[in-house]
Order: sequence, then C-alpha cells, then structure tokens
Amino acid sequence: MKNLKDIIKCAAFDIDGTILPNGNTKFSEKTIELFSLLKKNNIVSILATAREFSTIGDFLEQLKPDYFIGANGSFILDCNKNEMIYEIGMNLNEVKKLYDEFYSDDCNFIITDINKSYYSENTNLDTWFIRPNISKYDKLDFNKIIDNRIYVITLSGNEISKKVDLIDKFIKDNDLDMEINSTWSRGIFIGPKNITKSSTLKLLTRKIGFSNDNLIAFGDSSNDFEMIRDAVYGVAMERASWKIKNIATDITLDCEYDGAYLKLKELKLI
Repeated sequence: MKNLKDIIKCAAFDIDGTILPNGNTKFSEKTIELFSLLKKNNIVSILATAREFSTIGDFLEQLKPDYFIGANGSFILDCNKNEMIYEIGMNLNEVKKLYDEFYSDDCNFIITDINKSYYSENTNLDTWFIRPNISKYDKLDFNKIIDNRIYVITLSGNEISKKVDLIDKFIKDNDLDMEINSTWSRGIFIGPKNITKSSTLKLLTRKIGFSNDNLIAFGDSSNDFEMIRDAVYGVAMERASWKIKNIATDITLDCEYDGAYLKLKELKLI
C-alpha cells in the first residue's frame, strides 16, 4: 500500500460509541480538534450516523464536518452550503402497512421524516438518545408525516429481537421498498431498501471526485459493518463485536479514550 497520507482524502465517522460516549452531548476537546486538523490537512470530514435532523442536536455546530450522512445513509447534507445533495425516503402507505401489522404494546414505533420523529403510544422516550432532543418528538399522526421523506423507522420493545425474522419476512412477502438495516437487543432500525452508510459514502466520494479507495472509516456497531468493510482503511472501535473487528483493517481505543483521534495521529493523517 502507498503511503496512507497520499491515499486518504476522506474520513467518515459514526457518532455514538465511536466518537461520542453513549449519553454524552458534548464532544471531547480532542475530537473537536480532530475535525479541525482534518480540514487543515485537506481531508474531507464526514459524519455517517443513524442520527437524523431530529436527533443531531448541535453536533454539526460542535464539529463543523464537511458532510452529514444521516439515518444510516438516507440523506447527505453539505454542511458548508447547508444544502441537501441527496435523499431517499420510504413510502407512507408502506410504512402504515408495517405499522398496522406489528404495532403493539411491546412493539413500539418511532417514524422519522425530514422534520420530526413521531412516536406511538407507550414508546419509552426516557432514553439517552431521545431525552436531549425531546422537542423534536411528537405523538404519531400519519397526517403530519411527509410522504417519501421518511428516513428511518425505529421499532422498540423488550422482546423485539424475537420478531426480527417475522418482520423481515413480512417486508419481503409484501415487497415493501424497505429493509432492516440494524438490530440490537431492544430495537430495530428499518430504512430504504439497499441503502447503507457505505452505499451513500460511495455516492458521496464519487460526487466529490474520489472513491471508497480514498476513505478511512471509523465505527463500532452493526450499521457500520459495510462502511468499515468497504473503506480502503476501516477502523473498528475496541468495543465493536468480533464480526466487525474481523473485517476491519485496524482497531483503536474506544471514544472514552479519544481512540479515533489517536489512531489518526498514529497514521499521521492529522
């Protein structure tokens, strides 16, 4: 491999668990410095996250990245121009069909469009992810949701992990233009079909004259798998599962110890 400094032109970062400890709303001084140093070294900085406009808070102001890829790849915001340069959303009628089939006391829905997140009755809003952004959450009203600009559906419940196969089968059997793109013990993210952080990074890097062969990517969770695999230099955080570590080029310390900053320093990219 050539000198990494000659290859890497773009750097993509998941947020939660990668450059920000879960529950925190302020980035460390080193992480803020990281983005400043990338800019100084002419490396394009990209946030690639499950977060969208109702949960990003003031993170763009804190870090000042060049691009924000949100909702696991559903849109790209050019942060320097404050302009959407790409978006793909889900169809409202298809979302309703999924809701009608699976909504229950133990399968709650949060449906997120470009403006807000709409939650079903009994959804637990007292979480580290939602609490700081509660003003962007409204009770579910399908009449308020913007058709074809629905970026992500979040299903939650204590037994939700047992329903993954059933939900996946329903989506496929009904030919819905969506898919499960991430799961964890008490939740599921559903987004537009064939859209991942990696597929949207590929689109963005090409748009700005590069490719994933010029990309370093950092992540820790299942929705980071493809971008770590497909980047020329994929970095898994120490907390990541072995499935992710096994396809990564490298591993770094967790965000509590400024692992992304230290790895970029070690690689002489900042």
